[in-house]
Amino acid sequence: NKDDVYREEFIRRLADSPALYKEFMYYLDNQDFLCEMNIEGITIPDILVWQVDKFKAGIDEGRFELKYNADAMLLAAFNTMYDVERDPAPYLENFRTVTGSDYEDKIKGY
Repeated sequence: NKDDVYREEFIRRLADSPALYKEFMYYLDNQDFLCEMNIEGITIPDILVWQVDKFKAGIDEGRFELKYNADAMLLAAFNTMYDVERDPAPYLENFRTVTGSDYEDKIKGY
């Protein structure tokens, strides 16, 4: 089952990254972010905000399965932080340039 595979992989990632494990356990205990894990200025809340922006764009496009799934977004942020820890360059570029929302001058020349 897809959920079992996701859960097992998430647990493996926590076991593989002591810093991520500490962040996750702190969140579970306090319902708040510790933010000790910081990769070139990016923390888990930064990733969460970036993902929410992208999820909102998906909802705008009619992908309603993304709506009202705060737990999935939270787990995705922790999962993404694991990936950032392993290979930050591609993620850092996306965090700084790719958003899901429209804003003035997003598409140059229009």
